[in-house]
Amino acid sequence: MPARNTKLPAAADTGTEVRAEELAAAESAAAATYSAFSEAAAQRGSRDAAQGAATLSMADDVAAGGAVAAALSTDEFRRGMELAGIAGQVQVAAELLGGVRQPTLAAFLASTSEQLRFLAVDAISRATEGAVVAHGAEHLAGQLAALGLTEVGDGRDEYATSAALGAASAEMAAAAVRSAAAGAAELAAATAMGGLAEALVNDSADRPAGARGAEQGLPGKAAAAATPRAPKPTTRAASKRGPRKPAKPAKPKK
Repeated sequence: MPARNTKLPAAADTGTEVRAEELAAAESAAAATYSAFSEAAAQRGSRDAAQGAATLSMADDVAAGGAVAAALSTDEFRRGMELAGIAGQVQVAAELLGGVRQPTLAAFLASTSEQLRFLAVDAISRATEGAVVAHGAEHLAGQLAALGLTEVGDGRDEYATSAALGAASAEMAAAAVRSAAAGAAELAAATAMGGLAEALVNDSADRPAGARGAEQGLPGKAAAAATPRAPKPTTRAASKRGPRKPAKPAKPKK
């Protein structure tokens, strides 16, 4: 009998190993990609959170400046109105003194009233400008606060994305380990089967042809010897023969 080809199990072992290695490598590459994406998302989240915190701090500063400007505006407005009232009173006194023929004092009071009126207008103008600045600062602070909250929210979303990608990376890494272990187990099983097949082929090739023929014929003879023979059936004549008659007694001699 010609020797059998024992190279197929080795080829199967190699194919199994290659497939397992390719699958494990693909899953490891996917895990590395997910890990890189997770790290990038974490960095973006940290940057967005830092920018959001800085923007919120700036909004607080602007709001505080607006509050100060509003307070100063209120004080300036109050001071301007007081100066305007004093200027009006001084002007009235100047007119009264002019009526009683005291032109020098009347002119002095009139000049003083004019100066007070100018100071009052200037204070009220500054108060108006301060009110505009305070209103603008309040509006700007609101916009900055909204922007800061948005950036902080974006940072939280990036952190959540980073966590999800990190979990996916860990899962892919675990899958790669499982694939490698499964490939190793399949390779070990294929190697064992290949060794068993090779041993059987070598054992069959080492035995002589006569021994193999004898071994193949022995089971038939043993089966024939082990089979019991059936008893022969009795003949019909023997079955129909009746019982024998008794023998006659011998007659005595005379």
